[in-house]
Amino acid sequence: MTERYDSANARDDEEFETERYAAVGDGAGDTIVYDTENSAAWLKSDAAVDVAEMA
Repeated sequence: MTERYDSANARDDEEFETERYAAVGDGAGDTIVYDTENSAAWLKSDAAVDVAEMA
């Protein structure tokens, strides 16, 4: 069994591609995170935490 996923996801890469993903506020207090290479891949949340705050 391999310890890596058999897929093309960024999680398989040793270095995470930070330029691929972006976040923007919608003006109503929600945050939209999206994949800059795949317009169908996005999520919207009313709660978001900066990565540095999670450490």
